[in-house]
Amino acid sequence: MKHHLTTATLALSVLAFAACSETTGPDSAFEETVTLDVAMVAADAAIDEFSDMDLLFGSAFPGPMAAATQSRSGTHTATFFDASGTEQDVRDPLTTASIHLVIESTHEFSRDSWSATGMRSRDLMITGLEGEETTRTVNGTGSGVVSRSQHTDADETRTYDMTSASVIVDVVHPVPRTDDAWPLSGTITRDITVDIVNGPNGDVSETRHVVITFNGTNLPTMTVDGEIFEIDLSTRSGRLPFRKRG
Repeated sequence: MKHHLTTATLALSVLAFAACSETTGPDSAFEETVTLDVAMVAADAAIDEFSDMDLLFGSAFPGPMAAATQSRSGTHTATFFDASGTEQDVRDPLTTASIHLVIESTHEFSRDSWSATGMRSRDLMITGLEGEETTRTVNGTGSGVVSRSQHTDADETRTYDMTSASVIVDVVHPVPRTDDAWPLSGTITRDITVDIVNGPNGDVSETRHVVITFNGTNLPTMTVDGEIFEIDLSTRSGRLPFRKRG
């Protein structure tokens, strides 16, 4: 896991400087930079997870994921259960009560001044499907590896490798799904580890605790070690997907 700087001194983006006081030293400025870079990765992962809703709401679950694109490819498996927990050969619109969905994907990431490659996996249990449903709920876990996560601003380019582990708790989706239907409630908690080489304190490992809380809109709240951000789940590919609040 590497962190390379293109300038001899550490400098922070305008956004990060605005958040720091006049007494902020280089160490705290660097910590803020890492927090912003982690926020970018976490926001992109949340949007990627929301894109998996096509699988949660699809009428069929084919074997491989839809044809690979230039930026993403992968596979998924789905297992169906009725209300008693008995496995079903196929999904039934009325009697299938839950789905165990496992997703594995590889990516090439590119947003604004950020690019990376990596993989993400999710192990999800979707419940509430039986009968004429109005919502369905997702719980599960996930993991990810982001390689050469490159973040560029006017002063420097920072390159990391990151690993993450996530927990999805009671993320409720409205049914039927429409273009403006967003998760109603629930959280995704993600712990991200960044190993930094040749940073201001030498070779160190940084961790950030990320919590995303859904609220029924496309603008869920995200905290990174307590700092508050807002994600826009409707952000188009290539655009900055978050902003700092406060």
